[in-house]
Amino acid sequence: MQSLTLSYQHIRQAIGGLGIALPLLIYLHTGLVGHCWSMQDSISHYFYTTGTVFFEGILWVLGLVLIYYPSYDKEKKIDKILTVLSGFFAWGVAMIPTNNMPLPNCAIFTYPASPLRNSIHYFCAASMLAIFSFMSLFLFTRSRADQYGAANPIRWKKVRNTIYRVCGAITALSILTIAVLSFTGIGDQLSFPYVFWFEVTSIVPFGVAWLIKGGFLFTDENEVSTVRRITSYLSPGQSPGIKSN
Repeated sequence: MQSLTLSYQHIRQAIGGLGIALPLLIYLHTGLVGHCWSMQDSISHYFYTTGTVFFEGILWVLGLVLIYYPSYDKEKKIDKILTVLSGFFAWGVAMIPTNNMPLPNCAIFTYPASPLRNSIHYFCAASMLAIFSFMSLFLFTRSRADQYGAANPIRWKKVRNTIYRVCGAITALSILTIAVLSFTGIGDQLSFPYVFWFEVTSIVPFGVAWLIKGGFLFTDENEVSTVRRITSYLSPGQSPGIKSN
């Protein structure tokens, strides 16, 4: 049973780590390998750069993990449906690229512009992020009655719920901000790639929420967090114990 719990934790932390790493890896790879440090208009535009190895790779792996993410026996059906849908939307973002960004850029190849393809791409991206936000706000915050009692979750569960709600709210506000700035034309007057940065502030909180969900930190008193395990490995003779925070 313990090994199964650890497997769940590792999968969740993998999802979170992939989300957090995506913006940084595509930027660094494009700069170091492609010798172009110019910030692209959005994360999606790194599809056309050398950073596409991470853009495509992470989205495909993320989609695969989400689609085949194991569910608990008592888990609600909607949880599994939303997780699978988010995985397919991640694949949609990877398979259906946005249009090229205007020059100057770091593109190493281009595709002919297609309004339909562009619209489908951003629909997939927005839907994926919207589901991530919903998960953090409404799914991760639920408490199992057999674990915590009917309505009185213990201390670390309350801390985790606060983190989930903050992460979900930041993701939702980031998506909404992109939409408002884009459709009102205000974004065109800004001197920085606002879509890229608000995509970062939408996907990184998603990664943080999944890391916490996976027991990286703030676990219950009868569990051992990943941080605690790492600390015990780095300190010879120290046992991780059962208190993990």
